[in-house]
Amino acid sequence: MPYFNVSNAPPELRFDAYAESVDPIFDTRREAVSDAFSVGLDGFNAGPVLIGRSRMWGAAFHYDRDIRKVAQTGVEAVLVQIITRGGDVRLHDGEAIVTRPGDICVADMTRPFATRTDGCENISMVVHHGALGLDEPRLDGLHGLVLRRETLAAQLLGEHARMLVERLPQAGADDALAVARATGLMMGGLIAPTLQESGPRASVAVAALFRIKRFIRANLAHPELGPDMVARAMGMSRASLYRAFAPLGSIGDFIRRQRLERVLSDLGDAAQRGKSIAEIAYGWGFADWSTFSRAFKAAFGITPSEARTGAGLVLQQPEAGAGDVLLPHWIRTMETLRLPA
Repeated sequence: MPYFNVSNAPPELRFDAYAESVDPIFDTRREAVSDAFSVGLDGFNAGPVLIGRSRMWGAAFHYDRDIRKVAQTGVEAVLVQIITRGGDVRLHDGEAIVTRPGDICVADMTRPFATRTDGCENISMVVHHGALGLDEPRLDGLHGLVLRRETLAAQLLGEHARMLVERLPQAGADDALAVARATGLMMGGLIAPTLQESGPRASVAVAALFRIKRFIRANLAHPELGPDMVARAMGMSRASLYRAFAPLGSIGDFIRRQRLERVLSDLGDAAQRGKSIAEIAYGWGFADWSTFSRAFKAAFGITPSEARTGAGLVLQQPEAGAGDVLLPHWIRTMETLRLPA
């Protein structure tokens, strides 16, 4: 079971490791740090569900997911958090919501939100939209939902989440995937009766970005993938494409980075050992070896040959404290999932 833990990082580096670990979800900062300061985070990857436990004490913690962060890490998923100790204040669409232990909070990661706390512990699950078994109108109503601890739905989901963090680490990959899928459907089934239709999940601009990113990821191996091909597929001019993609920077740089990450993943995959590095690079759209090699070294700080012997250990068998490497990788993997609703 893929796993990470920042709690074993050196104390003076623990907050930095923690902040880097949650960076795909939030921009994180702290204020008024006291001698009681403590943070911890561990997590497990079960495909359509990422689950972990976190604690934060001894400071004022601020977690922000603004429209820029949504555009950068626009995974189509919800963040479900079960408050186990302490509490926080949630800001969703201008509304402040105070939580208590036992409450369950839901935020749609395709929309901005923020959290403030002076101390809290929770179990968090990132659940792919497709794993919930909900139709579009009900998905629209998820953002800002709080199931109060007095409700049967909150009690059942809370007990299930606590069982998952205890049992899932010992599960095999197939069992974990089956449990994750069942968990998503259970969550959707318990939440559905409480939902009402609401406004659109994301702005038109963010929705366009999602469409562009999905098209790029689905066509990374195509040798002609570039701004012209993307613009034609999206039915827009190059100028309109560049404006839509501006929150993420250069579309060419984005394509190159996505291809490099696919190469890095393949270099650590035992099933790809029969292919040369050049074959793998060519398969992901790199036609020139020297250009590819320079770009790879600039992106990851190691050569492709060094990655062939080391990348698999980084991505598949991390040391404790490697959350800053793994969680972004898991989020990117989740972005590529296509699950039936």
